[in-house]
Amino acid sequence: MAEKILEMKHITKYIFDAYGKKIAGTTVRILSDVNFDLERGEVHILVGENGAGKSTLMKVLGGNIPADEGEIILEGKPYIVHGPREAREKGVAFVHQELNLCLNLDIAHNIFLGREPKKNGFVDHKYIYQKSREFLDEFGFGDINPHTMVRDLSTARQQVVEIVKALSYDSKILILDEPTASLTSSEIEHLFNLIRALKARGVSMIYISHRMDEFNEIGDRLTVLRDGQSIDTISMADYNYDNVVRMMVGRTITNMFECEHVPGEEDVLRVEGFKIGPDTDPISFHVKKGEIVGMGGLVGSGRSELARGIYGVREYYGGKIYYKGKEYEKPTAIKSIEKGIAYLSEDRKIDGLIVAKDIKENISMASIRRLFKNHIINNRLERQEAETKIKELNVICRSMNQLVNTLSGGNQQKVLFAKWLESSPDLLILDEPTRGIDVNAKAEIYSIMDSIAKQGVAILMISSELPELIGMSDRIYVMRRGTITLEIDRKELMTQETILENTL
Repeated sequence: MAEKILEMKHITKYIFDAYGKKIAGTTVRILSDVNFDLERGEVHILVGENGAGKSTLMKVLGGNIPADEGEIILEGKPYIVHGPREAREKGVAFVHQELNLCLNLDIAHNIFLGREPKKNGFVDHKYIYQKSREFLDEFGFGDINPHTMVRDLSTARQQVVEIVKALSYDSKILILDEPTASLTSSEIEHLFNLIRALKARGVSMIYISHRMDEFNEIGDRLTVLRDGQSIDTISMADYNYDNVVRMMVGRTITNMFECEHVPGEEDVLRVEGFKIGPDTDPISFHVKKGEIVGMGGLVGSGRSELARGIYGVREYYGGKIYYKGKEYEKPTAIKSIEKGIAYLSEDRKIDGLIVAKDIKENISMASIRRLFKNHIINNRLERQEAETKIKELNVICRSMNQLVNTLSGGNQQKVLFAKWLESSPDLLILDEPTRGIDVNAKAEIYSIMDSIAKQGVAILMISSELPELIGMSDRIYVMRRGTITLEIDRKELMTQETILENTL
């Protein structure tokens, strides 16, 4: 029988305040009598809808918040910690979905942040760089320079730094929350090889992901949470996609990509000879009224750079943008919002939302000029419109005054959609619109996109998920090395093989 390194028994957590403490008088449970265990050298996959309690359960284990009821046993002994530092000292490391790095420090100093070694009373920078180099080499990332500033890294490389930092603690248990969300296919394979190597060394891993095609690659067992309760734990030998989805949502999801919108004939966006870099080939494409155009390609192919250039938050190197029949010169974010162009960025925490603010304030952010009359915010109208959008998009929350950082990832994404829909756009640019959200939330987002397109809004959707691209797009452009290599129409044969052939 396999050795259990961890047992979480009857874990219960009530709604809590910003300090993780139970709100007085509440009877609402986020976690209710949850049981979970982990074997030594095992990859145990934890799945469930956004808001099911996965992250809360792992925050309890990681020392971020205390459980209100239940007990945790680590290697046969009671496990009691009062913060993430104590958890790490006991061998439990957490790689969060939302990156927790200091952008103004280099890689080495991020790895040793909070535990800097001293020599003669001063920080031993030489040792930090030397040891960081060893860590990067040991875990297979020898091509990364520890002197590189984190702000200069791609999101994918920042994720790598988070993982190496966690592994540097000599962890017995590694919690990986959506670790592949920002990685390229080659980086994902590299990560999986690393996970297999760590398993061989006896490291136990809890793997949270919504990418269900990954589960059979690296998983040993799988546990499903729903509405804060543990539903079942199965061996991956018994894994069945439809059964797991049914356990997650409590029903069978059919017609995931059901679309009723019909594209018009009028171009809302037309781009001619657009260059995202000084040495890239020019790009030309168009998006029609009421059309969903997908933009495929690997991470680093230039898709986000193209979107940000059109929106006006990144420099571009030539070409013309035509919006609603007129040339759009020198775009800026403010001008784009005023013209009816919205950009939903891939990183909602950095570019999309102010998570320390409430839902109402986030929804009104892009429409503040309309709400700001006579030097005063129209609070009644702001509340009314926020309430309408919360209902329309089915944002699960206690009230519009709830802080965004207390919402699940799927509901945060809905708030981001609400923010931009409140600005009444004619062109909506979506960069990875379902990144890090569960299968049920994805279905809701797809329904929202179809509804928006039916209203005549043109949508440019960047996605790394091929089923999403094929299922939602009327046409697909494929990018590679900063230029477009292929255009596919829904009337033609859209296949994953065709798309992949033009991304590599």
